[in-house]
Amino acid sequence: MMQVFNQLTLAIVCYYKSWSVKRPGKGNFKVENIDTKLCTHVIYSYARVTADGDITFRDPKIDITLGGYKRFNNLRNKQSNLKTMISLSVSRKNSTIFSQIINYPDKRRKFANNIIVFLKKYRFNGLDIDWEFPAHFGGIPSDKTAYVEFFKLLRPSFDANGLILSAAVSPDADVIDTAYLVPQMVKYLDFVNVMTYDFHGPWDPITGENTPLYAGPADKTVCDRKLNVDFAIQYWIKKGAPMNKLNLGIATYAITFTLKSATNNRVGAPVVGAGKAGPYTRAPGTMAYFEICEKVKSEGWKFYWNAAQNSAYAVKEDQWAGYDSISAVLIKALYIKNNGLGGAMIWSIDMDDYRNICRNGVYPLLRTIKSVL
Repeated sequence: MMQVFNQLTLAIVCYYKSWSVKRPGKGNFKVENIDTKLCTHVIYSYARVTADGDITFRDPKIDITLGGYKRFNNLRNKQSNLKTMISLSVSRKNSTIFSQIINYPDKRRKFANNIIVFLKKYRFNGLDIDWEFPAHFGGIPSDKTAYVEFFKLLRPSFDANGLILSAAVSPDADVIDTAYLVPQMVKYLDFVNVMTYDFHGPWDPITGENTPLYAGPADKTVCDRKLNVDFAIQYWIKKGAPMNKLNLGIATYAITFTLKSATNNRVGAPVVGAGKAGPYTRAPGTMAYFEICEKVKSEGWKFYWNAAQNSAYAVKEDQWAGYDSISAVLIKALYIKNNGLGGAMIWSIDMDDYRNICRNGVYPLLRTIKSVL
């Protein structure tokens, strides 16, 4: 039977980016840095699917040679109630491959069998499937139905082996309508991780918060006013998802922009593109929470609270970063509890302040979530 979770202690699902071990200096994050007392589930990101319906490694050196899988699952030795899972990434680039597997019954059965073998071989407690765009990017309309049939096929084998089955899903209403048969799909899942972040980014012409709880004054159009956490969660519920199966996604990173004018730094200010890369995560357009809080604390970035959207942003000269502060995360955790949701999903544990760089204690965001849930 499907996993039953104690709703008095809500789920805290923590994704771990395996490639964070490659970050330099204070940004380097190993499996052993994970605090097993702060999460109910930890999800190793990622595994990949091949055109033949096999599951393979994202990075064989990290995952196998350096013992990433083994060390990750050994975290259960520290916390016996902890569940360790692996996420199967289906990106825009390989969406066609996944579509071609699940739309054909023979391929679907083979793939389902390979999943069970893989999970048992490497000792994971379950699988999370991160296919955000069924029926998009090379997919076909029947992906919606085939995805349900795939989960239906997996469910008995997962029950027989005591495994957990979840999916990471889009917060975008248009994608939800075209990609998912919500009630039918969720029926076969233990929980659903709603990716309620990346609502704005360097693809936009103006600044916007990464994960605003509500719409704000800068959201002028009907489309803009859908780009927030509350709308996404309530839309999933409206489409038929049980509240207690939905995990609200909380981001431990900022979305960054380069302003068109350093003197115009409000939410909704014109931008020329992505912000500069952080010193440790080294990706233009984003920074880890520990990078942003370090800049506010030590480099003279000015902190602003966005009361309309229960989020924060920080600015220095022409650099702008929208993110969730400790206060913002606290409000989201209370939202989860007050709305009867299943719990929180964190992307990702390795971008919280796990080294206490900002002197608010280790894992300040995750500890705040834990204190409420």
